[in-house]
Amino acid sequence: MTQPDADASCPIDSATPEQRAIVEQHLRPSEQLLWIGESDPQRMFVDADRWLIPFNAFFLVVVTTFLVGAARSQAHPRVLVLLSALVLVALHLSAGRFLVKRHRKRTDVYAVTTERALVTNGRRTRETDARRTDWYVDRTAEHVTVQWDDVSDLDTLFLGGSASAQQYANTGLDGMPGMREDFAMYDVIDGDGLVAALHRTSGR
Repeated sequence: MTQPDADASCPIDSATPEQRAIVEQHLRPSEQLLWIGESDPQRMFVDADRWLIPFNAFFLVVVTTFLVGAARSQAHPRVLVLLSALVLVALHLSAGRFLVKRHRKRTDVYAVTTERALVTNGRRTRETDARRTDWYVDRTAEHVTVQWDDVSDLDTLFLGGSASAQQYANTGLDGMPGMREDFAMYDVIDGDGLVAALHRTSGR
């Protein structure tokens, strides 16, 4: 059985010229571009938000209440600074992370070549070997998310392991300093094209 050519199995004609230009500047001479896509910027919520949103709202109310009380009682300036910092953290957890996520979705471009899977915004590029077979698909009615297993080894290091590392994936809180996460392409509309490209490169 012969493999179909790249244009037939994984069309890239739907990519904008800007997206193609961003990816092509990172291509190696030996690489062939198989697929280009992006994360749907309209899809902002994930399953983890069912507990993150109420928890973050509660945290914001609590720290704001303490800050107001401390200010009225003329607490020590260090206490006010600490509480103000916690309010800023709570604001980021409640709203700021969605701004981070929306910006990422609007600027990141996903690509699969004959050698690598890439996530790039033109300035920062993350990649993994496209021949890896440890990827798995999370499919909904309109979107496909593909993740590669980069955190399963954490299960031997601490309670919760990979589940703890993955709970913030695609929430806007992933990518924080020290945070380990799977290499992933989230909320892709052209899921069939993405999966077809990965089948070709990984041989699965």
